[in-house]
Amino acid sequence: MASAGAKKSGSTADRRRATAPPSSTSRKERRGRPATPFLRERILKSAADLFAEKPFDAVLVDDVAAAAGVGKGSVYRQFGSKEELYAAVVIDGFVELQKQIRRALANSKSVRDRITAVVRHTVGFFWGRRQFFLLLRDPKALQPQREQQYRAQRQELSRLVVDILNDGVKSREVPRSLDTRVAAEALLGMLRGINRYSRDYTDPERAVETVTAIFFDGCVAKPTASASVRSA
Repeated sequence: MASAGAKKSGSTADRRRATAPPSSTSRKERRGRPATPFLRERILKSAADLFAEKPFDAVLVDDVAAAAGVGKGSVYRQFGSKEELYAAVVIDGFVELQKQIRRALANSKSVRDRITAVVRHTVGFFWGRRQFFLLLRDPKALQPQREQQYRAQRQELSRLVVDILNDGVKSREVPRSLDTRVAAEALLGMLRGINRYSRDYTDPERAVETVTAIFFDGCVAKPTASASVRSA
């Protein structure tokens, strides 16, 4: 049978346990909200849609939060500011575009087919994102670190085109005299210009056909056999 002293000691310990402050872990469990699944991805997707439709200044953080189904504070906790959110959307867009292109290249063999895949996916990706890169013309739009990340992704896309053209040089599908780096930038420049200035009078498929035709065949008509005979 337990002694009275033991009972008293036990009851004192029980009282201490009952009145002890909860551990930091238990406090966090009670106070913290359950994590929202794919919170960052949802915010990025909603922001990308809104930045594609409206100028930067017309997009409010409240609009992004409402579209994502989250509180305004969640947007700021994830990204800090609207500028940071915009930068994340741009960089994430480049990453996703390159994933799409690389998947398509796995089923393309010739240089022409591979370049056409790059053109088709790039035009298609940005066709519905008219406002997407307009803010990048403003040097104050992105923080230096974010601007470096954007430029790194842009250079990665350029290198992808260069690698395709270099493979073409090796297979003799592309002339050895071609400066593949300049050619890659010329191709990307055409794509950017079409997405920004030609959308009112063409469509994505026609744009893809025109760009690839100019890139591989040029704009000057080749003389026919009969024309060559007449000139002789």
